[in-house]
Amino acid sequence: MSRLGRYEKVVILAMLATGLVTASMTMAVAPRAFAQAAVSAAAQLSSTESIQPTDTAPVVVTMNSNDYINAGVTHSNTSNTGDVVVNEPGAYLIVAAGQVGKTSGNNTTCNVDLWLRQNDKDVANSNTRASVISTNDTIVLVSQAILLLNKGDKINTMVSVSATDQGCGLINTAPAGEPDIPAIIFSIARIGD
Repeated sequence: MSRLGRYEKVVILAMLATGLVTASMTMAVAPRAFAQAAVSAAAQLSSTESIQPTDTAPVVVTMNSNDYINAGVTHSNTSNTGDVVVNEPGAYLIVAAGQVGKTSGNNTTCNVDLWLRQNDKDVANSNTRASVISTNDTIVLVSQAILLLNKGDKINTMVSVSATDQGCGLINTAPAGEPDIPAIIFSIARIGD
């Protein structure tokens, strides 16, 4: 067996060091790259019923369809259908998109406001407004927020109208041969800690 010279020893040590660094990086990255991530708390809810308030006072938007929901969020589509409860603490992206319209009163303006409420308190800077003039007008009105929520926190979407004699509000439409246009689509997803 021949003896290795200084140059050969340095080359072999450099190759071993490079191999160890590569192996340790692979072990540190591989579990994240190949591990299946846990499903984050999330839900998409909607309403196939129009919500046309008969008073100008705010009302809770009800949702009768659980389009997608996992164990991180609780929502009943039969009782207290406006309440969305989170089961995991964290930062959540919440989007409430209402289909605004009215069923009577052409050439008169009706304002429809849509906002979020957390634990029965209005969420600051979440209110949005759409004005409808004609019964043919429809507008998608979106209220959204990123909120830090605790386990058990309740989220509601609120709506109010400026006139009650025009059928203003969130209008469900069922076009022939197409999917339903819900009065509201509500999405909530946990995006971080």
